[in-house]
Amino acid sequence: MMHLTHSLRSAVSRRKSVGGHQARRQKNMQAAGAGYIATPRLDFWLTGGLSVLLMAVLLLVYWWRGDQSASVSNAISQAIVLQALINWPHFMGAYGLLYQPLSNIRKYPFATVYVPVVLLLVLVLALVTGPPQQSLWEVNQNIAYIIWLIAAFYLAWHYTGQAWGMMATFSRLSGLQLAGWQRLLLRSGLRLLLLWHVVWGAQDLPPDWLGWLGTYIPLLLQIMTGLCVAAFVLGLGVWAMVRKRSGQWPDKRILVAWLAVYLWYWVLLLMPDAYIWIQLSHALQYLAFPLRMQVNQAAVAKKPAALLKTRLLKRLGGGARYYLLLVLLGMLLFYLPMQLFPTHQQYGLALVLASLVSIHHYFVDGCIWKISHPEVRRALFWHLPAKAN
Repeated sequence: MMHLTHSLRSAVSRRKSVGGHQARRQKNMQAAGAGYIATPRLDFWLTGGLSVLLMAVLLLVYWWRGDQSASVSNAISQAIVLQALINWPHFMGAYGLLYQPLSNIRKYPFATVYVPVVLLLVLVLALVTGPPQQSLWEVNQNIAYIIWLIAAFYLAWHYTGQAWGMMATFSRLSGLQLAGWQRLLLRSGLRLLLLWHVVWGAQDLPPDWLGWLGTYIPLLLQIMTGLCVAAFVLGLGVWAMVRKRSGQWPDKRILVAWLAVYLWYWVLLLMPDAYIWIQLSHALQYLAFPLRMQVNQAAVAKKPAALLKTRLLKRLGGGARYYLLLVLLGMLLFYLPMQLFPTHQQYGLALVLASLVSIHHYFVDGCIWKISHPEVRRALFWHLPAKAN
């Protein structure tokens, strides 16, 4: 982290001194140019600004006209262009980070070798135990359903974990230091959202799977909703105390990342069919990070960058070429199987492939996105004047 360039003035109390120290530290880091991933202006919108606007529009639609999420989500689900430009690179970007450099294969053996092998074996099992009287590419529906469920519930961990990662990243870049109890409150709120997601998803499980517990799912959902609302209010209190202590609000990117994830789940509660909007918002939030890592790694290796003549892509260097590669890889993995293996099954081969990739993606993110690791900070913040590491 950047060293302070100005000494602290004497204070009448230790508390005021700490607050002033933090405020000047954050101001100095921002003034020196430290603190952005994509660009200083774009970070806010990618991290959650666009997402918050979108969720606000959906909530207004719900308030004004009732639940219209089915119609709007059906329209967006058919928009393959948005899926290709936002969602596919979101999934594929993690692989460039995982397998580059190749030393990561030994460093993260479970993510790079063991888990992919297990998932491939599960795929083979689903195929060989599929309906023998039908196509070779038909899959076992019981296995396919379990794979889909694992991916669906694992997504809860992924959403809330990414939100915390965004908050931690921009806290570090802006010089924000939260007290231990403040971190605990904020992170506990995200954990409650995770549990809410699990209970919400459990509503769609077969009744015989849950037994007597199934009758209590609506009540549990109400309880979890109340706890999440309380966590949100406590979170607002944390941010208000940070402002009181330092004299200014935390970095707006931290606040918008925190607010966005709460709005996602509020929209899911009121408009379940609008989940595709949440997925696209989540993917957009993530996209700048693998692009930045690849650009920094290319700059360190002094590789020539193929630039498009726009100000943004010039600034991101080789990010344009890398981004197009992610789109093409996503097409091979998510779109091509739907065309090659059409099916009348509820859970077809294309859906099974997408679910397995999702499971691996969630697992990979838990391995490589640790802002506490020095090597991650060096790769992610290399472009910054102080390198923030």
